[in-house]
Amino acid sequence: MNSTRRGPLTCAQREWFLDVGIDADTPWSHAANFTGVLHGSGSRVDDVRAAIAAVLSRHEGLRTLLPVRSDGLREQHVLPVAERLDEMVRIAPPGSDALAEAAATPFRLSEQPPVLFVLESTGGAVARIGIVIDHAAVDGWGMRVLRTDFLQALRGRGAFTDWPVPEQPLETASWEASAPGRAYAERAESHWRRQLTALRDGLSDWRPPGGAPVASPVLQSRWLASARAARSAESVAKRTGVPVSAAYLTAFGSAIGEVEGSPCAGIRALAANRLSAGTQASVRKAVMPVPVLVPRGADLAVTAGNQLHGQRFANLDPYRAAALDREILGELAATGATAARFNYIDASIVGSAANSRSLGAEAIPFTDPAVQDRVMEQPDRPGGSRYILNVQHRPGAALLTLACHRDTTWAPAAADMLRHIEDALIRAS
Repeated sequence: MNSTRRGPLTCAQREWFLDVGIDADTPWSHAANFTGVLHGSGSRVDDVRAAIAAVLSRHEGLRTLLPVRSDGLREQHVLPVAERLDEMVRIAPPGSDALAEAAATPFRLSEQPPVLFVLESTGGAVARIGIVIDHAAVDGWGMRVLRTDFLQALRGRGAFTDWPVPEQPLETASWEASAPGRAYAERAESHWRRQLTALRDGLSDWRPPGGAPVASPVLQSRWLASARAARSAESVAKRTGVPVSAAYLTAFGSAIGEVEGSPCAGIRALAANRLSAGTQASVRKAVMPVPVLVPRGADLAVTAGNQLHGQRFANLDPYRAAALDREILGELAATGATAARFNYIDASIVGSAANSRSLGAEAIPFTDPAVQDRVMEQPDRPGGSRYILNVQHRPGAALLTLACHRDTTWAPAAADMLRHIEDALIRAS
């Protein structure tokens, strides 16, 4: 391996490994892969390979290994474009299982770049292009950037003249360690401290039901595709002037209060965390959580205000955030009422074309009436976020995915929680 640059991980990269409960590659890590499919339009294989090389050159994170050092910490090693290109491109006939096999790849990030391109080709003409990328290297916004840049490279043979220059992950890590980065971290820490203190005071004498987390957790996921929830959230937003995401967040807080018996919830809302032109133009994982206090029966404007204010302070070092949890929340930390995560995705994040199916390899067509209004189950798997609601929203349909560990109080109530969120939105509209 001949790395061109190397250095520490960004806060967002460290947060990913900390959240999923591991700092090692695992056989089930493919469950979080992102998969996208583009039309090849008969492009020649060599032209597609040239476009891939151009995109890899533009975005260092796609050609970066994350090896573990002798002290147990990971770092970034950026590879030359040509070093692993052949390994990252697979050519297969249309109708083969090549894309499905790529989507099921558990990327070994210490040894393997985090992306695979599958070119379905006949006679040298590419009919379909599949892109599979590990979640550690991309988020929903980054997938849209990747799609746009790839198509530009394919049309323009790699010319990105006058396009914003993407900020590379190593540059972000360098800024985080600089004086301005440390000053930002101090402001972010002050915000987290205020929110966590308000959460602790709001919970008062509440204590979590259930016991301590098990050593080897198992993740359960439940889906609900709901046109009613989407239309109701749109109606609430139009009537009140709050963001659509705030309507879902408030309903989620209500569901948490019901299952936990808590007077409020501290929900870690994931923020896009792309505040500059360089980060907006980059393919990377940038989303990070920030605590949002949602009192039971909360006013929508209060939730929306807390959410909007907090989005500026998401980029806090995850280990510092964990220390604040222990210091302020104590035994209440990491419970369903204090540590649930909320991820909201719409067309402004991933683009309209991608926002009609779920973003994983299963690609659920949640806009299809045939899948509406029933709770579906994903196969159980190890690890994953302990408590999380993902919402993929369009004005006419939404996909709500509630995931939790099997040993939590949420697990037997997951379907009811999804219905509670839907009903709360309908009542609010």
